[in-house]
Amino acid sequence: MSYSDGAGLDGLQQTVDRLAARLGRSVAIDDTQGRLVVSSGHFGEEDELRVFAIVHRYSDPRVLAHFKKHGIYSWDRPGRIPADAELGFKARVCCPIRDHDILFGHLFLIDEGVEDDEVEEAAAATVQIGQLMYRRLMLHEESQQRAAELTRGLISSEPADRARAWDRLADQEVVAGTDCSVALVARVVGPVPDTEDVQADLQAAVEMATGDRARASVAWVRPVEAVVLVLGGGQALARQVAERIAARMVAVGRRMVVGIGGEEAGADGAAASHDDARLAARAATLLPELGPVVGAESLGVYRLLLRLPPGELAASRYPAELRRLVDADSNDNLVETLAAYLSCAGDVTAASAALHVHRSTLYYRLGRIEEIAGVDLRDGEQRLRLHLGLKMRRLVERS
Repeated sequence: MSYSDGAGLDGLQQTVDRLAARLGRSVAIDDTQGRLVVSSGHFGEEDELRVFAIVHRYSDPRVLAHFKKHGIYSWDRPGRIPADAELGFKARVCCPIRDHDILFGHLFLIDEGVEDDEVEEAAAATVQIGQLMYRRLMLHEESQQRAAELTRGLISSEPADRARAWDRLADQEVVAGTDCSVALVARVVGPVPDTEDVQADLQAAVEMATGDRARASVAWVRPVEAVVLVLGGGQALARQVAERIAARMVAVGRRMVVGIGGEEAGADGAAASHDDARLAARAATLLPELGPVVGAESLGVYRLLLRLPPGELAASRYPAELRRLVDADSNDNLVETLAAYLSCAGDVTAASAALHVHRSTLYYRLGRIEEIAGVDLRDGEQRLRLHLGLKMRRLVERS
């Protein structure tokens, strides 16, 4: 369940519509994460940024920055936010919505000649709106807890826990016995001094990304990591959700990686997919060149190397031939040459182009490599050992 769900069921939509009708103005309510909770019908005064929020269900990050600039998240009374012509942002009346000392969001009116008595009426309406949003918060937190419990059960190492969680989903008609699931592991990387804020951002990103698939997904969000299980829809949908999460977190200034597991069937499938997704998230963290969203199935040999025990992923475990080369190559010139040559499957023309050197230079370097390392690069087995060793070295240097 998304926090913005259920507006028509709990009376919030009707309350906003009645206020809009009395004022003859459009009314919108956003939560503190910039998500559109509910909006009234249009009266023609909306700007493009409000239309964007209505279509996408969340505000443009530039609008959130404008709000923060004017300090609305610390307001305890109504105020007016000035226009920003460069942004295309019309002035707004902003009324904080609070209940039980919790700021739930803000009620907005486009400020085209809004009189003080209209501001007072809007502010008075926020009392009832705050009560409705507090009730919704309680229901929303219960829904989050149930989803987290189901997710933990589905990825548990205990088969009985997995079976119970799957049966609960089947009882709710969310899955059938043959359905497949794809796990995502979304992880914030880098320094995180404000874990509570990060968790709130991550929760909001997950809900936005799964909003149109909320019934067919469950999630468990922790301070810097979320596990999302996409139930049905396959890899294409899972990647779409992953990219939405990453994009939203980047928009609020967080560096994010998302690992995508394989598509697995039945009660035990989610745990297997989760294992792959964790591996992919680790790969994305260690190897940023892979991109922020990485599927386990695209990892190649890294999928095997990352499963090595921590003590085995060390320089002392490189093949002896590679250790000799690394020790003798102070500027990594020969090591980089070997990596390019092996990545090009021994194609001298392609390797010299990748290295931007003449073929004769490449042949000279390859000869030096064979001499120092004590290898024959025409031997497929020896080339494989060196290639695996180079991949391992890349991980060791990033760990």
